[in-house]
Amino acid sequence: MKRLSFVLVAAALVLAVASVTTASAAEPEPIRIYIDEYAEGQVMSHVAKSVIESEYDVPVELKTVSVGPAFLGVAKDDRSLFLVAWLPRTHGDYMDRVGKDVDNLGELFDGARLGWAVPAYVPQDQLSSIADMKKPEVQEKLGGTIQGISAGAGLMQVSKETIDGYGLDDDYRLITASSAAMTAALKRAIDNREWIAVTAWSPHWMWERFDLRYLDDPEGLLGGREHVDAIASKGLAKSEPDVHAMLKRMHYSLDQINTMLVNAEATSYKEAAQIFIDEHPEVIAEWTGKSATH
Repeated sequence: MKRLSFVLVAAALVLAVASVTTASAAEPEPIRIYIDEYAEGQVMSHVAKSVIESEYDVPVELKTVSVGPAFLGVAKDDRSLFLVAWLPRTHGDYMDRVGKDVDNLGELFDGARLGWAVPAYVPQDQLSSIADMKKPEVQEKLGGTIQGISAGAGLMQVSKETIDGYGLDDDYRLITASSAAMTAALKRAIDNREWIAVTAWSPHWMWERFDLRYLDDPEGLLGGREHVDAIASKGLAKSEPDVHAMLKRMHYSLDQINTMLVNAEATSYKEAAQIFIDEHPEVIAEWTGKSATH
């Protein structure tokens, strides 16, 4: 009897282990979405995560890295995405390096722009273009600094090239900081009605919060109008064809992006993403290929 009980217990354990193993085998590997400091990338990644998990029952993890590792990660991984590839100028160098190893899923939104911005109260007759920054009186009022963001950002790379191109390298220092530190420095300067020049981009909530203007860039070194694309690992189309097809249909208007960013600044990226999903069922239905009442 004891031997029978032992056999039964052992058999039950084997079945339990087999059940767990089967369940684990059925659970798909998560799709990794790389995110960086770009606010629009953060909120779009949260939207994608929620839609993929709810509509396709595939787990998604968000991994924060700088831009370079994001491009390299997508090129090397089997199941990953990066939803904020600024092209053709800002991230062009990264795309040139890994383009053959990634799948460009197409444009997420159009009308993006990079530049240097100043508060609107800075007189335009004194500072209207980057070329004006050569003036000694302008350099003095700006404190010889340009407030930047993280070192690995594409905007910082083109800003360094712009400093060289306009001959500002002896007079100005590009300050490296987080995006949050940049906007905090901008707010302090505006509160005190001080001059400040910041590395800026659109879309961003700061354009809704503050009265700013871009400096003219007569040499065109900061680039022109850009589009923001999604890139995926080459293997994703095969391993998750439905998710891949949905991502190729994913597209936003610039107004939708701006609204999400304002909501994110007031709440969080995750909450702003959920607000967008709740308020735009027809958009989600279009992406997923379902009717809005499905």
